[in-house]
Amino acid sequence: MHQFRFEDFRLDPARRELRRGDELLALPPKAFDCIAYLIEHRARAVGRDELMAAVWGRSEVSDNLLDQVMLRARRTLGDTDEARRMIRTVPRFGYAWVAPVETIDADRASGTPAVLPASEVGSVKAAEATARDATPAATPSSRRARHAIGAIVVALLAVGAAAWWWSRTPVPPPLAHANLALLLPVAVDADAKYGWARLGAMDLIADRLRSAGQAMVPSDNVIPLARDLGGDAPDAAQLQHITEASTAAIVLRARAALSAGYWRVSVQSLRGRSPALFAEGEARELLEAARIAADRTAAQLGLAPPRDDDLRSPRERALDGVLQQAEAAMLADQPDTARALLDTLDAEQGARPDVRFRRAGIDFRSGRLDAAQATFEALLDSGSAGDDPLFHARVLNGLGNVALRRDDYAAVERIAGSVVALLGDAAPSPELGRALTGRAIARSALFRFDDAVADFAQARVVLESVGDRLGLARIDANLGILEARRDRYAEALPLLERGAGQLANFHDLTSELFARVAAAYAKLYLLDDAAALAGEPRLRELVEREPNPQWKRYATLARVDVLAANGRLEEARTLLRGVLEDAIRAGDAPLLGSARIIAARQALADGDAARASNEAGEVLKADWQAETPREQAGAWLTLVRARIARGDAATAQGDVAALARWAERDGAPVAALYAVLARAEHAAASDAAAQADADFAAALAQAERQRVPEDLLRVCIAYTQALLARGELARAGPVAARIAGWAAQDYDAALLQVRLYHALAQVEPWHNALERARRLAGERVVPLELTREPVRGAAR
Repeated sequence: MHQFRFEDFRLDPARRELRRGDELLALPPKAFDCIAYLIEHRARAVGRDELMAAVWGRSEVSDNLLDQVMLRARRTLGDTDEARRMIRTVPRFGYAWVAPVETIDADRASGTPAVLPASEVGSVKAAEATARDATPAATPSSRRARHAIGAIVVALLAVGAAAWWWSRTPVPPPLAHANLALLLPVAVDADAKYGWARLGAMDLIADRLRSAGQAMVPSDNVIPLARDLGGDAPDAAQLQHITEASTAAIVLRARAALSAGYWRVSVQSLRGRSPALFAEGEARELLEAARIAADRTAAQLGLAPPRDDDLRSPRERALDGVLQQAEAAMLADQPDTARALLDTLDAEQGARPDVRFRRAGIDFRSGRLDAAQATFEALLDSGSAGDDPLFHARVLNGLGNVALRRDDYAAVERIAGSVVALLGDAAPSPELGRALTGRAIARSALFRFDDAVADFAQARVVLESVGDRLGLARIDANLGILEARRDRYAEALPLLERGAGQLANFHDLTSELFARVAAAYAKLYLLDDAAALAGEPRLRELVEREPNPQWKRYATLARVDVLAANGRLEEARTLLRGVLEDAIRAGDAPLLGSARIIAARQALADGDAARASNEAGEVLKADWQAETPREQAGAWLTLVRARIARGDAATAQGDVAALARWAERDGAPVAALYAVLARAEHAAASDAAAQADADFAAALAQAERQRVPEDLLRVCIAYTQALLARGELARAGPVAARIAGWAAQDYDAALLQVRLYHALAQVEPWHNALERARRLAGERVVPLELTREPVRGAAR
């Protein structure tokens, strides 16, 4: 891991330490992260949105908060002069690190062996073993843990975001979807210390209206849609975008102003009411004024305002204020601020179940899973959650979130089932939708796809009824990933692209990243390489803005495959080297294995069978399991082909047998297909023509049943080449013709047609096929012998 030295400072990202000389400097975590990110990306300017997404995990962070954090960072660095020495502001864009930086290899500095460069990755077995030792054990299996990278992350946000807070009022049945309303963040005209009211008062008013019977867009949907508004009213284009993305029929705007010791809160309609709605509330306390305004708004909507169960004492009102501020902090993704606010409560207030629940939510969002689990379990054990079924469900969903973060899918399914049983007969609620979504993801991870689809369908109905468009977008993305995992790429692609577009509307960049990775692979498996390449720039942008290093590596491998499929080989190799180096440094054994398998495929395509054999063989000998059966089967097939290309038929035979044993254990159709294909290719290389023909015919029939173009292409290429090698041209033609329809868009399909027509000595078709292959080749080189005009009459 690298450290960075600049002036007399030394920054150690791994230890999260900033020192001036020998002095360890105290620095808030977000300020440290801002400095580290700017240094790591010092070759360019970093946009404000990118920095916020990297440090906070989301880009809808207030500009004021970012400015405060950057001010603290600059003060710590002594970079407060007008001429910035370290962090320069780029007007109307963001920041740039400008101080000279020396990169130090921390491993070398401490005397430990340096990691070998990626160019020598074929010799890093010892380094990879060390990485595995340093990595927590995967549970319950490596593949299921890797599934968390590709799909569960999307769902975790769907299950875990927002809804940490315990409403005191029951959730009524939602009104017709056509009546859905959206309340924008409150414009606050007062001192900066009341900035929390922008989201806190918004959530309170929306909750009061929801309790009165008005269907409201959830707050976590509103915040990203309104991220660019600040305190201003939306212009016509912004209002149209917000309305379309949320499907709200009514858009409301609120203002809060402090004057002469009184708060005045007003609510007005911007769209959907004629004549326009306007209501006001006035009180000495901000939240009381907001409640009055909300209740008067409900009355104008023809609804009965909710009744408070009792008159709150001044102490209770003060508690309400703290909790609402804490809620605003959580909506703004500031768990540390929320925790500090709850720390101001006395022991009696802190012991309340709703306050303890909030603390558990903060612990979860901060990554303190053990503490969160202990509090959730204590709430259940004490009976605190027993009186209110909705609160009980929220506590259970909290435990489900913890289990989901730990990849304990059996526990997720069990806990979510309890919530569904508890709330299944009640009115639709966000908690029921989250439980159904969580159970669907658990079942998908356990490869129970039909059960998962049924849960997703139920969750969609529930989330649609409560106006949660962000939740629906995440369901689309998860459903697309699920369909892709069972090799239904044509069905997956529309779901993934729709989900990705919706997630982009809500600025849910991490979820969008996973949807677009899955969509890229779906296009490649459908042999639509150009379509995959068309989506690569957005994928690259999302990778650059993704703060999680492991997910960056995961998505970058998708970019490598997309670029390579389109013949952009040098760019693909450069990216792959970076992933290999990064995965070794981070001890990320699963991603390192995936990267090495891609390197093996590239080596085999380059004619370096020895390197391909070494790379694939080392990975498969290690305790590595791919994310999907397709990836694992492809790794085995690459190894078999590399052995055959080296002329090592005996070793290849052992690999074919090992692949067959693995395929039988795994049970996936693609595993069985590739096992038969590998056996056919080995038989062909061993001159066992009858056995090869039987196995190729079986593989071809299976590929046609499974209807994945990529699989059909692999089988047809291998079968056609085997027939051409034996001189059986009449039989080769019909096999190659099965993939001729993709020759206009896929290089390998085009090249097969070149081989066929060259062998048949059909000059005009050969010439046309060669031109197609060259157009698709990119940096790939058509084999020289295929570029020479065939001799007429040479075909047999």
